[in-house]
Amino acid sequence: MSSLFKSALVAVVVGSVAMAPAWADNRGYHGGGPRGSHGGGGWGALGLALFGTAVYLAATAPPPPYHPAPVYSPQIYAPQVYVQPPVVLTQTAPPPVPAPEQQWWYYCAASAGYYPYIRTCPTGWTRVSPVPPGQ
Repeated sequence: MSSLFKSALVAVVVGSVAMAPAWADNRGYHGGGPRGSHGGGGWGALGLALFGTAVYLAATAPPPPYHPAPVYSPQIYAPQVYVQPPVVLTQTAPPPVPAPEQQWWYYCAASAGYYPYIRTCPTGWTRVSPVPPGQ
């Protein structure tokens, strides 16, 4: 607040207090009513002094503390999106099947039959391929 404004307020308050006796004598004024009635009473100087004091105190009072308004951040709604990772299928070649061992049949020329139908062969066994030749 400027010092000029403060000086003006002090002058108003001091002036109103100094004028109080002049305003208090209100005998000559009848306010337009019947003789002997007082139109305004003696509260003018006191009222002005109280008003001036109130204005001066209000002008010189420190400002109230500043409290900033609360800051609200907008709440953003974002739906949850669940993305399942893609399933990667890799096809690998099956492990190689081992070649079957060569199966042999055993033929007995003396009995004219094959093992296990004939259990013994007096002349010895002849090993024969089960697959005919050429296939």
